[in-house]
Amino acid sequence: MPRQHRRASAPATLLALLAMALVLSGCALSRGTPTITYDLGPSAALPAANPGPAPLPRLRVAQTDGPNWLEGSALYYRLQYAQAQRLQAYATQRWVMSPTRLFDERLREAVAARGALTWSGDTSVPALKVDLLEFEQVFDSATTSQGVVRLRATVYHHGMIGQQTFEARRPAPSGDGAGGVKALADASDAVIAALLDWAGTLQLK
Repeated sequence: MPRQHRRASAPATLLALLAMALVLSGCALSRGTPTITYDLGPSAALPAANPGPAPLPRLRVAQTDGPNWLEGSALYYRLQYAQAQRLQAYATQRWVMSPTRLFDERLREAVAARGALTWSGDTSVPALKVDLLEFEQVFDSATTSQGVVRLRATVYHHGMIGQQTFEARRPAPSGDGAGGVKALADASDAVIAALLDWAGTLQLK
């Protein structure tokens, strides 16, 4: 009888250990734990990288695209110090919509603040196309992380006018999803300001 009891309890113990590991890693969906949703927050003043930027000419913004994994609402992080090749998602923290859509709205607001944003079908003016390449919270250690936003910006009008890759990193105030959201919002504002400064140097008229 004691031997049978030990054999029966082994699978249960293994399952318990696996469940605990999943919870600690942030990949388990906890019953009864409400899902917290985030956006990028109120649109702050988006300062340009250089002081006194000239207004942008009329510009249309094409839809922002990104890799398939950014099309959902998951909030992603990466343990750069331990598992650099593994992209993980918080279990109970989500974006209100996909990061590509959130970034697209932020970009359009910034363009409108710097010049005349025209409708996307107006082919008489140059277009700005952004492809998100990276949008995640990166942990450099167990206690420090940063929001990383990397993108490729293309301006075209009857052919390509210019193309450049931009990246911004901002520190997270806390080592959790809320800290990652704040860092990604700050990094988004920084990278948008930089790319609009660059767009302002192109011959767009």
